[in-house]
Amino acid sequence: MSEHHHHDHHLGCACCSLPLLAQLDQPQLSQDDWQRELEALVPELGKLFPHSSKQESAIFHGGVIRPLAASGPDQVAALGISGGRIIAMGELDGVRAAMSGHSPYKEMDLNGRALLPGLVDPHMHITPSAVFRSWISLSAFGVTPAGQNGEDSQMLNPDYSYQQIKDKLGPAIKNAKQPGASSNWVLGFGIDPSLMREWTDIDSLKLDELAPPDDNVAVFLLNASGHIGYANTTAMKEAGLTPEQIQDCKGVLTEANIVQIMGKIPKRLLAKDLLRNLLGVLHDAAARGNTTLFDAGLGSSLKNVEIMLLRQIANLGLSPVRITGALYSNELPQMLQWMKDYQPDLNSQTDSNFSIKGLKLVADGSNQGLTGFQYRPYKNARQHPVPDVSPIGLFNFNVPADPSPENAKRLPDALSSYLQLALGRGWPVLVHSNGEQAMELVLDSYQEAIQATRADARSLRLRVEHASLLTDTSLSRMARMGLSPSFLIGHVGYWGDAFLTQILGEARTELLDRCESARAAGMRISLHSDHFVSPLGSLRMAEQAIYRKMEGAQQEVKPVLNAEECLSHRHAMDAVTLDAAWQCHMDHLVGSLEPGKLADLVILGKDPLDDSVTDLRHINVHETWRGGAKVYANPDTH
Repeated sequence: MSEHHHHDHHLGCACCSLPLLAQLDQPQLSQDDWQRELEALVPELGKLFPHSSKQESAIFHGGVIRPLAASGPDQVAALGISGGRIIAMGELDGVRAAMSGHSPYKEMDLNGRALLPGLVDPHMHITPSAVFRSWISLSAFGVTPAGQNGEDSQMLNPDYSYQQIKDKLGPAIKNAKQPGASSNWVLGFGIDPSLMREWTDIDSLKLDELAPPDDNVAVFLLNASGHIGYANTTAMKEAGLTPEQIQDCKGVLTEANIVQIMGKIPKRLLAKDLLRNLLGVLHDAAARGNTTLFDAGLGSSLKNVEIMLLRQIANLGLSPVRITGALYSNELPQMLQWMKDYQPDLNSQTDSNFSIKGLKLVADGSNQGLTGFQYRPYKNARQHPVPDVSPIGLFNFNVPADPSPENAKRLPDALSSYLQLALGRGWPVLVHSNGEQAMELVLDSYQEAIQATRADARSLRLRVEHASLLTDTSLSRMARMGLSPSFLIGHVGYWGDAFLTQILGEARTELLDRCESARAAGMRISLHSDHFVSPLGSLRMAEQAIYRKMEGAQQEVKPVLNAEECLSHRHAMDAVTLDAAWQCHMDHLVGSLEPGKLADLVILGKDPLDDSVTDLRHINVHETWRGGAKVYANPDTH
C-alpha cells in the first residue's frame, strides 16, 4: 500500500489542520495580557454585538414547551427559571408556587410559540470560520452581501458555477491592480467544484486569464473542504515555487504548497478583523438558536493563543453562547503538551463559559474533496485527480498492513498508539473518519486501544466524527465497543446528489450518514455543521436528517437518499439537543429542560416536533436564552 502514502505532508482534516491559520503570527502574550487587551475593547465590541448577560427570574407559559428530556412528559404547561437555572416545570399553578421563593419574577406568555432547550452544535470550528469572513465568499451557499449569515445561507445556490466565481473575483482583481492598492493579494474561500452545475476544475490557466502575470495580482482560493488551494502564476512565484513546481501542479495545491503560499500572504490580511469576526460567528450561532458550540479542533490554528483568546472572549461576557471543545492532536508532541497543560472538564456543575472536553484526531480527508480513505478509487478520480493524492484518498497515520520504511518516516505512528496514550490518561477522544477503509482502520485502532487500556468507551463517550460511510459490520462494531457517531448531515442534503452521480456511485452513497441504523443499534447520535464546511443551523440539520432530500439534484421534486435512514422529528431534535450535549459531556447541564439544569432555551415561531412542519430550517428563532439571560432577540419578531 505504499503507493497510497507518497506525500510528504499528511493533509489533515477539512476542518482541523488548515495551513493558513498555522501561519498567523503567534504573539507571546500571557493570559493576563490577553485579558487586558480584550477588556479595553469590551465597550466597543459590546456596542457592535449587543446582548444581555442579565439573569432573569421568569415563568414561561401559553405555548408549546418541549423538555426533550430522556424521560418524563413530552410537553409541560409552564417553566420557571431563576438564578440561571431551571427551577420548576409542570402545571402553571405548581410552577408559580415553586417560584414564590424567587420573587420578583415576570410571567412571559409564549402566545402559542414553542420553547425548547437551547440547541447544541457538537462539531464546528470557530477560528477558521472567523478568518474566512474577511475573504471573498465563493461558496455554493447563499450569503447576504455583507458576508453575514442570512436566511438563504442555508440553501444551495442552484446556479452555482465557475462563471459566478469569475464574476465575484473580477472587481477584487481590478481593485488590486490600482496604483496605491492596499495589497496585491486577492483571497477567496469556499469554492467547491463538486457542487457546481457542471464540475469545473480550477487551475492556474483559468486564474491567469483573470489575473495575468503582467498584472502582478496574486490570486489564492481555498476549496470549501480546506484540503485544496488554487493559485495563479503570480501567487506561486511570490511564494517561491520553482518553475518546475509551477508547471507540475498547474496551480492546484495540496498542503505543502498551500503552506508555502500562506507564508507569503501579508499577516494583516489573514488576521483582518479577526476579533470582530470571531464575535460575528458566535452571534450568528445564537441567532440560529444555539446556546452551546463544540469546537472540534481547538488549537489547530494558533495553539495556546487560540485557546486563551476564546476563553477570554467567553469569560468577559462577549460570547452569547457557551464555548467548549476538543484539542487538535494529530502531532504527538502537541498531544503530550496538551495533556500536560490541561485536564478535561467532564462533570463540573458550574455554569462555565469555556471548557475543554477531549482530544481530536483526524484519520483521513473528505469524500467530496476526493481525499477520504476508500477501498476502491473514487468514481471520478480519473476525470478530477487531486495532485499528490492516491485515487483512493489518504490516511494520516501508519497503516498496519504497510510496513515500508518510507512510510514510517513520513507518517505519524499507528493511530492506536495515539488512542492508547489518550485513553490511558482518561481523555475522551474524537476521531474524524470519512472513507470506508478509514472507518475500519479507526475501529481497529479504537478496539486495540480499549483492550490495552481497559478504558470504558461509553463513559468516556468516545466519538467517531462524520462517520460518513458505515457498513452493517461497522455499525455493529461501533455499538459493541460503546462508540457514538456524530454525523455531518449536510453530506446527505447538500452533497448527496454529487456523491451519487459523480463521486461514490450508488452502492457507497447508500452507506452515507446512516442515522436511523446507528440509533436503532443502541448508539446515541448527534448532527453537526462542521462550520465552515456547511452553514450553521441545527434546525436545518434536523430537517435534513428527517427528510434526507438531495437538494443538489436537478429534479424539481428532490429525491430521497436511503429513506430507511430517515429520523423521526423527535429523534432528529434529540440529535441537536440532549444527545449532542451527552457526546460533549454537557448533558448534566444543558440539552434538556429539567429542574436544576442551566436555563438554556430557545423560543421558536413553530414547533419543530410537529410532524406537519417540514421546513424546519426557516422556522423563525424569536429568542435565545443562555443561563437565564436573553442573549438574542430577533429584530423582526420584537
